[in-house]
Amino acid sequence: MNTPLFDENEQPFAGDETVTYELEEPVMTKGFAVTYDRKFNLGDWESLHVATVIWVKTRVPEGAAFDLHHAKERVRNMTRENVRSQLLRQKGSDELVFLGLQPTVTGEADPIYVRTVSVSLTYKVNLGNYESITPSYTDWSDLRHVSGSSGELHIALMRMWQSLWANIEDEISRAQGRGATGKFCGYPVVTVEDLTTVGNSPPHAKPNGHLGKVYTEPAEALSAGSMLTVDGSVA
Repeated sequence: MNTPLFDENEQPFAGDETVTYELEEPVMTKGFAVTYDRKFNLGDWESLHVATVIWVKTRVPEGAAFDLHHAKERVRNMTRENVRSQLLRQKGSDELVFLGLQPTVTGEADPIYVRTVSVSLTYKVNLGNYESITPSYTDWSDLRHVSGSSGELHIALMRMWQSLWANIEDEISRAQGRGATGKFCGYPVVTVEDLTTVGNSPPHAKPNGHLGKVYTEPAEALSAGSMLTVDGSVA
């Protein structure tokens, strides 16, 4: 930037001499959050309201530059895909949607990581006879320990959504007079060891009070074309 030099009376010096200096970014971004929610009209007085909030933090040195535009664009896309995938599930679609954070386009070290995620489901169902039920559930979790792997982050988010759906479907089933679904309403069990090695969980390990299917497919395979289906198998 070229700026005239002024004297003590705020008048330009003779000859209008100039000095050149480089502006520094006065704002150091430590992190940001993206919120996305959408209400879908399902017809017959029914609706599905899906929302997610993703908090990310930066991992760049103080004063280092990074592409904030691209970082926010990736997180925004992640929120939209998470919301869209729940509508697809409600409609019975078998389309596979990646729920994690896509890697940078340059392939360089990611300047951001996912710190905390909140997911929310509200499902209004028409029970007939002018009655309805609207169960609503929200979970928020610290996901920094899986944010280094796109595949593990995808699996963690999938488990969070599965837990919400299990609670929602159980409430709807009870309201419709069909009783409890018997589904496990916590997080489907997946341990870090299960994502990278072949084997069973140790007998004493009961994450969230439940033992279930073990995943033996490397999590990174999910970001390379394979996806985890609703029942936990890899396609």
